[in-house]
Amino acid sequence: MRLLDSLFVGADVKELETVLYSLRRRIPVARLYCIVLFEDKKRMEIMVSRQLFTPKYADRPYVIAGIAMGRQEAVEVFCFLLEEAVREGRDLTKPEEWIR
Repeated sequence: MRLLDSLFVGADVKELETVLYSLRRRIPVARLYCIVLFEDKKRMEIMVSRQLFTPKYADRPYVIAGIAMGRQEAVEVFCFLLEEAVREGRDLTKPEEWIR
């Protein structure tokens, strides 16, 4: 697991350093959703942190590109990420380019 250097963060995320500390140690945070790029599948997903840190995903390479408190805010952050990719002229058929 990696965290994007320029992480997209929702407005409702409080105590960012505590959240980042928890993510780095694979500790789920209540109501925290992550926008995740699975590098092996080249697919972006919105997942709750509790689900992301299950054994099913332990060995998969992924990058956390954004975080948000609650599903609705996660969708808003994801849409913002896409808008930025479009504005910068990135290839929308390649999710790995959205966050580069």
